[in-house]
Amino acid sequence: MMQNSAPTDPPDKTATRLGANADYKRLFAAVALTFLGDGLTLTAVPWLISGVTRDAFEASLVTTAMRLPWLLFSLPIGVVIDRYSRKNIAVASSLLRAIVLIALTACVALEAINIPLLMLFTFLIGASRVAFDSTVQTLIPRIVHKDQLEKANGQFTAGQLITSDILGASLGGLIVAAGLILPFAIDSVTALIAFALLLALSSAFRPETAQAGDTVPDDASDSVLPKRSGWLQEMAIGFRHIREDSFLRLLALMSVLVTLTFSGMVATQVFFVQDVLGLNSFGFGVLLAIATVGSVIGGQAVGRWRRKMSASSIMLISLIALGVFYGIAGLTRSPYVVGAAYFCAAFFIVTYNVVRSSILQRAVPDRLLGRVGGVFRFLSLGMGAIGALLGGWIVSAGEKSLGLGRVAALQLPYGIVSVVDLALAVIAALWLRRIGPARGI
Repeated sequence: MMQNSAPTDPPDKTATRLGANADYKRLFAAVALTFLGDGLTLTAVPWLISGVTRDAFEASLVTTAMRLPWLLFSLPIGVVIDRYSRKNIAVASSLLRAIVLIALTACVALEAINIPLLMLFTFLIGASRVAFDSTVQTLIPRIVHKDQLEKANGQFTAGQLITSDILGASLGGLIVAAGLILPFAIDSVTALIAFALLLALSSAFRPETAQAGDTVPDDASDSVLPKRSGWLQEMAIGFRHIREDSFLRLLALMSVLVTLTFSGMVATQVFFVQDVLGLNSFGFGVLLAIATVGSVIGGQAVGRWRRKMSASSIMLISLIALGVFYGIAGLTRSPYVVGAAYFCAAFFIVTYNVVRSSILQRAVPDRLLGRVGGVFRFLSLGMGAIGALLGGWIVSAGEKSLGLGRVAALQLPYGIVSVVDLALAVIAALWLRRIGPARGI
């Protein structure tokens, strides 16, 4: 008889308020500190790049290097998450991040930085993020009751955005002006503190064992820690689970296209801010902070919104709004209009992502959550690496080959995001009309 190594809903967590849940608070603090440092680093990196090169394609290579690990490692890390202690994976990823950041800080201090070296550092930081972010998504259902998932995910999303995009980005703009080395040094410290907090987690974080009827390879043992199954077989299970679920297939398609186009826009955003909007590093930080206020409001509102509307309705409204507001941002040179558009778009990015994450956590068995989540990160965030590269190429081609001029070329990615998101909303509406009611989505 097969038994689970850990219950899906720990009894002692069922009635526990999130604020009284010690492991929840430790994990929340570790994530918040990680994203605070990440916000500082992500704000500083574009200015570090712009001091080395003014070529949009070369700049996009660094962004591509940071996103490439999602393409390379999302699937393997999903297998690792379903095989080994999820706490240990999170701890190891925080330690790796701290080591890389300390090395990057030293290189910045010595003024020994160039595009290839920066690509290496951002690649390693991205690799640590793949392991950390992927694991956190599987830890949350282990420490909170399933009825608290929207609330917990909303709080985590809001906390990440406040620390990363409001505190990290806005403070990053000021700190960069004081000294380019400071954001990286502070991020090194936050990574070490997060490492200590994760070590203190006390819940059981081994993945569950397989149950009768699970989709597993014929030669696999009765555990989801199979030693006889190959990695390719293990990774294939995640794809198979999505392939056999029509709604998950729709989510996967939406994730790929949304992330592909959004990453292309973000890859050249620093030049858009400088050359189209005429902002400096502090203005860039403020613009991102304004957008994040919208994200935070969305993260806090999505739980209440979800009780009144179906998940499919929230996602459709979000896609339409993203298409409209990013289209507006791409048609103006006013920082005020762009700030307002960013604010509104960010609200709907969060509502879409929180609903999607909650659906996955609730619908996918715990023993498959790492692998199915890995496939989604591969298809969405992994495509971000390709999208970043395409974004740099589109701007460069628009300026040099099509003769659009610097401003029009930098606005082009916003137009692409707008068209794709609005088209996806139409496709999703037609698809969900058929499958939504049957699934209660």
